[in-house]
Amino acid sequence: MAERLGPAAEAAADFNRLVEDDLRAAYAQARWLEEAFRAAAITFDGEPMRTCLRPHFIARADWDGLRAAGRRVMRVAARAARNVFAGDVGALCAFLGTPEAEARWVRLDPGPPDVLLSRLDAFLGPDGPRFIEINSDAPAGFGYGDRMAEVFADLPLFQDLSRRHPVRYEPSTPALMDAVVWAWQSRQRRQGDPVIAIVDWAEVKTRPDQEIVAARFEARGYECRLADPRRMEVAGGRLLADGRPVDIVYRRAVLSELLEREDQVRPFLQAYRDGLALFVNSLRCRLSEDKAFLAILTDEAYASLMSAEEAELVRRVLPWTRRVAERRTLRDGREVDLVPHVIEDRARLVLKPAHGYGGRSVLLGDETPPEEWERAVQTALGEPWVVQERVPIPEEVFPVLMDGELVTAPLKVNVNPFYVEGADVGAVARASLSSVVNVSAGGGSVPTFVVG
Repeated sequence: MAERLGPAAEAAADFNRLVEDDLRAAYAQARWLEEAFRAAAITFDGEPMRTCLRPHFIARADWDGLRAAGRRVMRVAARAARNVFAGDVGALCAFLGTPEAEARWVRLDPGPPDVLLSRLDAFLGPDGPRFIEINSDAPAGFGYGDRMAEVFADLPLFQDLSRRHPVRYEPSTPALMDAVVWAWQSRQRRQGDPVIAIVDWAEVKTRPDQEIVAARFEARGYECRLADPRRMEVAGGRLLADGRPVDIVYRRAVLSELLEREDQVRPFLQAYRDGLALFVNSLRCRLSEDKAFLAILTDEAYASLMSAEEAELVRRVLPWTRRVAERRTLRDGREVDLVPHVIEDRARLVLKPAHGYGGRSVLLGDETPPEEWERAVQTALGEPWVVQERVPIPEEVFPVLMDGELVTAPLKVNVNPFYVEGADVGAVARASLSSVVNVSAGGGSVPTFVVG
């Protein structure tokens, strides 16, 4: 007897069958989708976001588990970041290897929440989600995700599929707007509605994502503008964008890039230091999103930071992670000498720069020659790098345009649930031929729909 598919796999298989039933019509819809992305400003670096013809599907039970686990991980991480090393932020920065140029800013404490908005990177397997990264320093994609779902809903293939399966998209931008405005209202001293600035470099590749969010704030009746931090000023005790006082900074420029141009953004950083506006997220978000921070959450040396139940959750949903260093530690309940262990167990491990993003410089042990891996481990001893258990990457078959032809191909998939403190929000998924599943590294993005 054939094994019965789960609701998400069944929906995906039915969608792929609809594609195969009429390849000519499906090809036309794939081309339409590409142009619809362009028209809807779902673009990256000026071109339509890479995508597939079908969205990502997730069963309701898996979705509920993914969302609940993600919320709990974020709450545990936020609490641990404030309590580890007896609350000594300097000691935490030293452990993480935070550059001093960044540490002097993350040591400033504007008050919680340190993380109001985030995006988690997860692989969803038969035993539930495994979260491999937390992205809180200017997380992108809230606007793209909602707009992509709206465009996919107009596809005839999707409409046909939705008559066969109960599918639902969970939007993210309404909760984002509620949370940002609530955070300001809970501490503001001024009457009236806030003026919001979404702050990033004018030339950033993901500017359309910000334009989508700004338009949704405006549709709610809030004044919202895009601002380049190089062109912001401080006058009369207020932060100004285009001469207009700003109450909320929705920060999309990452801290490391701000500090690379520190001479050009001094008024912006001064406004943060002096508390002249609410910054979402605060710069302290860099602490719990650092890849090396997962080494604190998963290391037996810091078990006192969480309850036994939380420790079990962490063990289940976070991969074993350590800062690369000469030390002894536990892995799977067995004490190991870390550096020799990392060299010997290469095939089951990943090396990452602790402060990197966009999939840059990630080394997968089973795809890296032994000599190159050993050199990387030795280099990592002198820099902030982490070693992480390699989590199996799920694959799904997607119809996708490749070299001008519509083909069905097995792609590696990760799902990226958004986090907005205390709210129900959605997710996007990324699919790629490469094991480094990242849009910046050439992957494609699709909206995630819940089945059931």
